[in-house]
Parts: sequence; C-alpha cells; structure tokens
Amino acid sequence: MQYQVLALKWRPQSFHELVGQEYVSRTLTNALESGRIAHAFLFSGPRGSGKTSTARLLAKALNCHDGKPGEPCGRCVACTEIAAGGCMDVLEIDAASNRGIDEIRELREKARYNPARDRYKIFIIDEVHMLTAEAFNALLKTLEEPPPHVVFILATTEYHKIPATILSRCQQYSFKLIQYPLILERLRTISEAEGIRISDSALEQVVFSSGGSMRDAMSALDQVIAFSGSEVRDEDVSTLLGLVEPRVLAETARAIAGNDLEVLLRTVAGLVEAGQDLNNFCRRLSGHFRNLMVVKAGISDPALLGIPESVLPDLRVQADLFSREDLLRLFDAFQKIETGMKYATQVRFQLEMGLLEMAHIARLRPLEELVAEFSTYADDAPPRGPGGGSGAPPPRVSPGKVPADHASAGRAPAGRAPAERAPAGRAPVERAPVERAPSSAPAPRRKDEARASAREEGEDRDLLGRIASALGRESLESLLRSFSGARAEGDRLVLDPGGAGEFIRHQVARNLDAIAGAAAVVLERKVRVTVEGGADTRATSAGDEGAPATPAPQAGAASSPGDLLDRAGREPAVRSFLDTFPGPVKAEKIDE
Repeated sequence: MQYQVLALKWRPQSFHELVGQEYVSRTLTNALESGRIAHAFLFSGPRGSGKTSTARLLAKALNCHDGKPGEPCGRCVACTEIAAGGCMDVLEIDAASNRGIDEIRELREKARYNPARDRYKIFIIDEVHMLTAEAFNALLKTLEEPPPHVVFILATTEYHKIPATILSRCQQYSFKLIQYPLILERLRTISEAEGIRISDSALEQVVFSSGGSMRDAMSALDQVIAFSGSEVRDEDVSTLLGLVEPRVLAETARAIAGNDLEVLLRTVAGLVEAGQDLNNFCRRLSGHFRNLMVVKAGISDPALLGIPESVLPDLRVQADLFSREDLLRLFDAFQKIETGMKYATQVRFQLEMGLLEMAHIARLRPLEELVAEFSTYADDAPPRGPGGGSGAPPPRVSPGKVPADHASAGRAPAGRAPAERAPAGRAPVERAPVERAPSSAPAPRRKDEARASAREEGEDRDLLGRIASALGRESLESLLRSFSGARAEGDRLVLDPGGAGEFIRHQVARNLDAIAGAAAVVLERKVRVTVEGGADTRATSAGDEGAPATPAPQAGAASSPGDLLDRAGREPAVRSFLDTFPGPVKAEKIDE
C-alpha cells in the first residue's frame, strides 16, 4: 500500500476530532441537528487551521446516509468517497487555478442539475479570494438564491480580499491559530500510534516551529521521522528543521549580560559551521529578548510567550540579568542589526559586530536609585572632589607668604618662620611669620535650602507669568516671558532678566509703564518696576507717579561703533548668523 503522509492520514473524520476550533464545530453541529442549514458558508483563517477539513466534515454530515444529524458515520458510500475526494456530488474547486469568469459560468450550469445520488450538491471553493472581480460578480446571483439542493462552502486565508457583496451572502466562520499545548498533545498521540520514540523537548521544538498550524506541525514531524527513523534524537530535530536551540539563545543572552565577547564570537562561528541561517538566528534572538521583557513584566503564560513550558524557569533567571530599560534598548538594537543584515554583503560580520556592540552598551541606572543616592549625598556628605577628598578649596595663603608645609627641613621655634640660608659671611635673614588665611570653604548646600530656592524660583516665575498675561499685548508679553522671574519687594517690583539678550532688555525697559500697570492689577497696589541684570548695575524704574521713569539707555548715543559691534557679537543669534554668512560687518545706526 502506498505511504500516506501524516497530515492526510490523521485528518479529522468527525467534528469531535477537530482540534482548536471548538466554537466552529459546536455551531455547525447545532445547526445540523436543528436543520438550520445555510446555503453558503465562508471559512477564513490562517493556513493549517482546519478550514478544508471542516468543509469536508460538513459535506459528509450533509450527505451521510446512515449517521445521525451532525455525526457522519464515516462508513457509508458518501462518507468514504468524500474522505477520498472522489464523490461526484461534492466538487472541490481550486480558485487559484480556476479563477476566471468562464469557470464560474460552468459552475453555474452544474448547479442547475440535481445531485446524482446524495441529498445535496456541494461546491467547495478553496482560496476563493483568488477569483477575479468579474468571476465574483458572476457568482453573486447564484450565491444569493441557489437551488434548494446546492450548498456553497468557500475557504480563504485572506478574508480582507473578499468583496462585501460576497460576505453579506454567506455565514462566516473565523478559524484561529491552534494553541501549542493542543498541537503538542495531538503530535504525542500520533507518535505513540505510529510507534515513534521521541522526547517531549524534541516534540516541543517541532510544535513551536509550526507557528500554530497543525498541518505544518504534522509535516515537520513526518520529515523528522523520515530522517531519524523510529527513534528521534533532540539534536536531529534542530539540525533538520534549521531551528535555534533554546540553549544557544540562553547562552547568547548571558554572554551579552556578562560582556563575554569570546562566547558571542564562538556562538556565531558555531552557527556558521552548522549551516544555520544567521538571519533566522537574529530573528529568534530578537524574539527571545521580547520574551525576556514579557517575563520581566510579570507575565508567564507559555501560550503568550510562544515557548515550551519547560523553558520558562530558565527564562525567569535570564530576565533577572537585565533591567527593563536594558531590554528595551537591546530589542531596539536587534531591530537595527536585522535591518543592516538585509543589505550587508557579509552577514556574519554584520551580526558579530552588532552583538559586540550590544555587549558594550552602557547599562542604564534606574532613576529611583539615582534619586536615593543623591538624597543621601545631599543630607549626609559634603561634596567630594575628583580625588575622593573634600571638595572645599585649599586654605588661601597671604600674598608673598610661603606655606609652612613648604619650609625647609630645619624648623624654627613656634611662632617664627625658619631662617633663610644666607651666603657665607652674612648673618641669616629671618622670614616673617607665616600667616594662614581662615578657610572659606562654603558649607555644603542642604536639601531643604535647595528646595526653598527652587520654590522661590517657581514663585518668581509664576508672578512673572501672571503679569505678562495681564499686559494684553502679545509682543510685549513674549518679550517679558523671556525674563527669568519677578519678585515683589514692598512697593517695588524687581524684574530679573536672567539670560535675556540686550535687545530684549532694551525693549522691556522702554515699556516699564505698561508693565507697572499690569503689575498693579495683579498685585492690587501700585508698584515701581525695576529691571536688574547681573554685571550690569543699572536699574530702570517706572510706575512711581512722583518720579518719572528713568529713560532707557539710548543704544548708540554714547557708545562707539566698536562697542556696539562687540555687544552685538555676544548675542547668540548674531554669532550664528555671522558663522553662516561670514564677511565684514559695519555699525552705522540702531533704530529705536
């Protein structure tokens, strides 16, 4: 007897044998038992999820001669012919090769005639999304009002390509990927029935290489059995299917965490010698770090992780080697490596350099740890210098004096400096006593002082913002917000320009009257506005009715062109402009 592959030999023969699609089998069974049978069904889902098998089961249930409703017997002529694919009343059509309007016209002609023997004439159209637009249009009328003896079963892997007019005429059933434990149990049953000795770890590798497709898993198991015979070794599965063993992924992750460059290079060399696809290894390693991140987030569901349950304990240990920030940065680095490998002429070198770079990535320290360290530093310890000692400056020595530490070996009595060595024949000259200036090292700034200073700065900034909002002039408001802050001192309002440029200070000084009016509204009293600025000791005031505002300094009135150029050259915007457009600059006039 000719050999039959496992995917065909172990195809489900009843709705109870359908794995992973319980809601589909239950709905169809209830419809068959109650006699509520639709004239058109649409099965959509990924490959290997059981769409064609379910279509054949439905056809057997509809045309079975001896079985109960919803339970085909599997022994009658109709059931055996449908299982073998040779029933004259069940026509399977591959839409990928019969996609034109002529084939659909022929199908419509066949639908007109009664079934030759069975109860229904059933048309199973696989990969129906491959039909042309004209073919779909030709099928619409027949699909909407078919003869009472006709049932259409459409199957597709690309649901989004089906026209809405077709979808509205069908009962739709969505098939999903089969969960890994269900596939594992099915393969274990098949292996025992076939007399194959294979370990659970080898079966797990076969299952997780299938991607949730039962047909892919059975085909891979068939290939492994053909290679190894009745006894399958774990290494045979990895070699034959081109898989990356979990052990290799774990060693690579530990090498990255421990900055072990030799292990990383040897791993890549071993993959190349074994004929492994390095792009596949990079994808698997990227998925491995994704799983580490999921475990780090506290999720340990093997189905969500897409890994065998036996690997989960070791995965938790590996996740403890990294922080969440490390895993995010490493995953991003993997994406860049994978992109670079697509266009690299030497894929191995690209992967090696990428792994070495990842091993050298600086680890990010958690923010909470830095804050705790800074708090302890601010509360308990004074700032320390680069050498580990106190950050206070060394004691100052009066000009012209020599530190006592640098005196000659012979020491003078207390209170007097040692005598200077004099030439022969002269009396030694005594130095004046060495005077040490008292240490002026400032005490370290405490945390409460820093907080008070930050609070005051925030209040100054808030007061400045409220006064700027009360101005009612958008241009002046923008200029005033460039200042660092404002503080009220009795009947005086002090504006702190901070790092504002000369032009902004000048414009604000010209509009002190308007600022004083806005400040009076905010503070509910009249104030005199003063602008103060760093090394510039000049102050400009306004708002005092008894004394007129001091006029703003007129730029260019008492300054030479050279001074104006120097002042303008210190402005960041001017410097940037001159860097971009170099050339001679001449000062002629500044418009007020």
